[in-house]
Amino acid sequence: MQKPTVFISHSSVDKDLIFQIKSLVRGRTSGTVDLFQSSDGESIPFGNNWIHQVEENLNKSKIMFVFVSPRSAMSSWIYFEAGFAYSKGIKVIPIGIDGVDIGSLKPPLNLLQGFNVSSAEGLNNIIAVLNREFGCSYSESFSNSDYDRLSVFISNDKESSKKVLNIIDNVELLFPNKMRRDNEGFSIIDDPLAQVEKLLTDSDIDFRRVDENTVHTHGTIIRYKEGSGSGVVIVLDPFCLKLNEQLINDLVKVLYPEELLIKHWARVFFNEDVLLLTKDFKVSSKLHVYGFSMSDLNGKMHRYESLDFALEPAFGTARNRDYESENLRVVYDAGQFDTDLLCSLIEELMKAGIVLPSRNS
Repeated sequence: MQKPTVFISHSSVDKDLIFQIKSLVRGRTSGTVDLFQSSDGESIPFGNNWIHQVEENLNKSKIMFVFVSPRSAMSSWIYFEAGFAYSKGIKVIPIGIDGVDIGSLKPPLNLLQGFNVSSAEGLNNIIAVLNREFGCSYSESFSNSDYDRLSVFISNDKESSKKVLNIIDNVELLFPNKMRRDNEGFSIIDDPLAQVEKLLTDSDIDFRRVDENTVHTHGTIIRYKEGSGSGVVIVLDPFCLKLNEQLINDLVKVLYPEELLIKHWARVFFNEDVLLLTKDFKVSSKLHVYGFSMSDLNGKMHRYESLDFALEPAFGTARNRDYESENLRVVYDAGQFDTDLLCSLIEELMKAGIVLPSRNS
């Protein structure tokens, strides 16, 4: 039986935000609704005739969601698509995103019944429409943390964050086989990747097991590593940090026999053209001028709000035998990883001349 189809109309400049909304909805509907987004690289495989694919999916769609942002409101394309769909008897539903209020739009879109996605309630409205139009009973239970995953793609928040995220290559976290608290040792649970998969399933996150030691999800690799530095390693694309923030914070709860209210850490690796200042005395000098305090954890570390951090040199130095690249090591309270706070720290380090976006700067 053919899946019910929803046509997603939007501006190409909003494709990242729309893809994240689509991913959340697809997870909640377990992939039983075909969400056609022409710009996502998935709905239309490369090489296929674009216009033909758009027409074909319009013809089989019962609903069109028209996502209206400050950018798309200035374009005639969504109005053209909406008018074409309306003339074919497709139910057109405008949805305001990125600060747009549907009630403030001009005709014809403001004559159609729609809503805004400015909170978890807006995401649940999308599910409510699917339930009503397709006779389904999907859970309308998106939470604030689900909506928060979208914030880095929203223009009110994203300009400074995007500037930071663009200079990051990846972020790596290690959940080691052995951890200690108050001189008491704790071991990671048996078959940790099975627990990771259960958490992904419970969190409605699409994933695939690549081999016995590796799981892939969008923008993220989760691997069980044995030997030196053993444990569960999670490597994330920077633009998937916010999307997977809750996952990061929940991992510590499922990988150990009890919740360890201790410090945990992440390493930020930057693009090749980014220079880090790693000499202790120079770092300390610049940070002192900018008002950073020293950390109580380690004499070579510094403090920013609830984070402790250090700039680590490349592989082969006396201080770093494990990593080939300079990196920013950030220590946080386990279960309280905060993407916005991390971006804020890096932005302050850029202002202080500790992180330089180009070696030629």
